[in-house]
Amino acid sequence: MKRVALLFLMLACAPSEPVPQPPSRHITSTPPVFSPPAGFTKLRVGLVPFLSKDTISAAHSRLGEYLSKTLSVPVELIVADDYGDAIDRMQRGEFDLVELSPLVYVEASSRMQLRCLVQTIADGSATASGYIFVRDDSPRRTIEDLKGASFGFVDPMSTSGSLFARKLLKDKGFDLARDLARQEFLGNHEAVLLAVMEGRVDVGATYQGAFGSLWRSKGVDPLTFRVIAKTPRTPRDIFCVRPELPAEIAEAITGALLSLTGRERAGREILGPLSLNGFQPANDRAYDEVRSVAAELAK
Repeated sequence: MKRVALLFLMLACAPSEPVPQPPSRHITSTPPVFSPPAGFTKLRVGLVPFLSKDTISAAHSRLGEYLSKTLSVPVELIVADDYGDAIDRMQRGEFDLVELSPLVYVEASSRMQLRCLVQTIADGSATASGYIFVRDDSPRRTIEDLKGASFGFVDPMSTSGSLFARKLLKDKGFDLARDLARQEFLGNHEAVLLAVMEGRVDVGATYQGAFGSLWRSKGVDPLTFRVIAKTPRTPRDIFCVRPELPAEIAEAITGALLSLTGRERAGREILGPLSLNGFQPANDRAYDEVRSVAAELAK
């Protein structure tokens, strides 16, 4: 027993091997902070009014705060008066960064040089359908039933709210001037939905996320409406900068937007109000079908 006790005592007193430790996770340096180049004191962000101005501004406010923090300059969100006004103001150099819907982008890129950064992703896709819809209690159930109806479009430069809806009607043999009782351009998707809901027009054209947007902003039940036709999928919005903007700023904006993801809480807080999942690198060729349809209907 004495020998056993002595052995345990010797082992207890013997120097032990150091236990390997995991590498330290302590961050010894902070990520580099973007240093704005001389003369760049504010980022002016132009927005197309596809919803009401108040709704657009509120939805983009957190994105503006995020870009301001990233670039170390204030961000001014500017909602254009209408779709065409967004192009005109970009041409006049009033916007540094602009979010353009597909047809507005096609028209803008035909008039001026743009540097495009990213496209939006929503509902897990970089493309979206458009809807031709009526109020749920409407007797109209097919495209053919729309003859003699009053039709609410968004803006002549709206992709889903005008261009592709008119293309579908044309392909179905409609002469809009002859076969519709009345056509109205109501300015934004929210206005079209409200006009249909209130009975001021019989039918409207909109994008696939419009019903959810109206529910969030006005509390209108999406089941108030009924879709009677879908238009082909088109690319979503694209973010571009004016060509004179320094490349380092454009690259910083691109990196900031591409890093946003709905998989992270911080990303969801910014993307959620925009109903987006994230962004992907811009691809001009994705808008070729929009160009083709616009050229066809312009004849």
